[in-house]
Parts: sequence; structure tokens; C-alpha cells
Amino acid sequence: SVWGAVRALRAERIGHGTRAIEDPALMDYLAERRIPIEMCPISNVCTGVVPTLAEHPIRRFFEHGIPVTVNTDDPGMFGNSLAGEYEQLQRVLGFSREEIRTLVLNAIETSWLPEKRKAQLAASFQADPAWGEAETAVYAPSPPAP
Repeated sequence: SVWGAVRALRAERIGHGTRAIEDPALMDYLAERRIPIEMCPISNVCTGVVPTLAEHPIRRFFEHGIPVTVNTDDPGMFGNSLAGEYEQLQRVLGFSREEIRTLVLNAIETSWLPEKRKAQLAASFQADPAWGEAETAVYAPSPPAP
């Protein structure tokens, strides 16, 4: 249980945690304490945790102010990639480019890296020219090699 993990174990982050959506008090607790939730949307659909990506609660967690990160879980088993996860969130759940950017920054902010390294990663990401362009698709596959 997520409550058990945060109360008894004092968990600093929660893996998956999709069922927390069923408890408004828990959602408030996670948001107030900025406890990150590592979400794996494609994995959650593949394993039947949620019926479809359109029904995944990631947007509700995000809008509730919980620091959500997006992860692949097991790319070898599910045939997914991080870029594909973001592309699906944009296409199916309507995440904007700015919201995807926030998800990436959440991952940096909530990592266990030293603060100096987090700052370097965030600065490098924010300086990337691809994130300064007009609103475009987050994921665009590379053209095939000639």
C-alpha cells in the first residue's frame, strides 16, 4: 500500500502508485509532501493495471500537483522507450509540450543525484535548442538511413 510505504517505511518516492488515485487524502498527502510518483503508463496498460492509456491516471496526478516522473519499467518486455512514453502521453492524453518538459524536469529534480549534478542536468536540458522551438511533436522518429 502507498500509505504503508510513506508512513511505515518513510518512502521518498513511489513506484507505479496508480491506485493512490482512489484515495483523495493520499493524493493530497503526496502533493503536500512533494513525494514523487514514478509512473510507467505503457507498462501499466500491458500488465492490465489500467485498461487503456486513455484511462491512465497520470494526468490527474500531474494536475493534483504531485511530482510525476515517466519511466519505461521494462523496455525489453514491453517494447517501449522513454521517447515513446512521452509521445503517447502527448497523443493520447493531450499532454502539451510544456507539460512534457515539466515531467522531464520533475525526473531531474526528484532524482537521487547530488544537487550540483541535478542543476547541471536541468541547465543542459533547458539550454537544448529543441526545447526552444515552436510547439511540435515531442517525438519524431529519425528518417531511415539511405
